Amino acid sequence: MKRIGLIGGVSPEATILYYRHLNAAARQKHGGQHSANVLYYMLDYGVMIHHYHNNNWADFIAEVVKGAETLKAGGAEALAITSGTTHVGAATVAEATGLPVIHMHDSLTRAMQEKAVRQPLLTGTPWVMSGDFFQPELAKRHDGQIITPSTEDRDMIGTIIFDELVEGIVKPESRADMAAMVGRYQAEGADGVILGCTELCMILEQADCTIPVLDATAIHASDIAKVMLGKK
Repeated sequence: MKRIGLIGGVSPEATILYYRHLNAAARQKHGGQHSANVLYYMLDYGVMIHHYHNNNWADFIAEVVKGAETLKAGGAEALAITSGTTHVGAATVAEATGLPVIHMHDSLTRAMQEKAVRQPLLTGTPWVMSGDFFQPELAKRHDGQIITPSTEDRDMIGTIIFDELVEGIVKPESRADMAAMVGRYQAEGADGVILGCTELCMILEQADCTIPVLDATAIHASDIAKVMLGKK
């Protein structure tokens, strides 16, 4: 197996999900007693969320690069970032380390093509949905229209992520609110929904929706596993 360096901790809840996906892939490939050949660098969520809320992206990215350089020194042969928002540092990480970065945007673009999704609703942290990086960069790869939720809906999603999911809290009423919101945008033409924050798969899944749910965590982890196992 190729050794993958994973930059995690933003939040730890999502990091755990990636680890489970990668170990399941290793077991499926090599047998029940095998596990994923990965190195983790855990970013301090408290530090990162402070930079996020203060729009201090220079220091935010610097923390990500520090993690990437540590992983390279530890023997990582490729890197992946287990957070949608934290992909803001992906290009800088690739330049600083010279290592390939398994990028979430590439994974999501492939999934949209495979499922023939043309007008996905993008959900994630408020910055993922309305900032100047995630949505514009994904739009460059996608030849359809990416739908952004309203300010009110962005606030609702942000509250669910920051006050609940990153603490490991999953409320049935929040699941119902998310599903209802997706239904409203479906009625307006959305033909898929992107879970662009890696914690959102904790609160929304395909069974909750009648349009394709593009779970960034599972989709991205699948591509990481292919690199790890030499399939890609």
